[in-house]
Amino acid sequence: LYDKPLLVTYSGGKDSDTVLRLAQIAKIPFEVQHSHTTADAPETVYHVRDKFRALELAGIKCEIDYHTQPDGTRTTMWNLIPRKLIPPTRLVRYCCDELKEGGGKDRMITTGVRWDESTARKSRGVTMEDSRCARDYFQKEEKVYIPKQR
Repeated sequence: LYDKPLLVTYSGGKDSDTVLRLAQIAKIPFEVQHSHTTADAPETVYHVRDKFRALELAGIKCEIDYHTQPDGTRTTMWNLIPRKLIPPTRLVRYCCDELKEGGGKDRMITTGVRWDESTARKSRGVTMEDSRCARDYFQKEEKVYIPKQR
């Protein structure tokens, strides 16, 4: 888990840009992964491509997950909707489970999300100290704390 570089999951949004910049400032080994959902605005797709091009020129490994299945087909937002019989909504959020949360198996990952974007995220209130993986990684005297927003 820790013998590989940190995996920064990157959506192309401002939270992801912030996490990416923090990893660069910290000068820790990291790689970047983007999950291609097929539902992003063209400007976001162009931004991800430009950002990945610059990162790769700097020697940072970047990967785009196109959700290719063993039979060669791809899972997309547009083939999920008829399979689920409903487009994703605020209450029915299968798209993240299917298209965003599967990457980084057996890796330490970081994701940029804001608590104020959803009630579920805010109620989690997870800090680095609450995470078992974080406790194992940041041992003994070293403490990491991300304050809960109020």
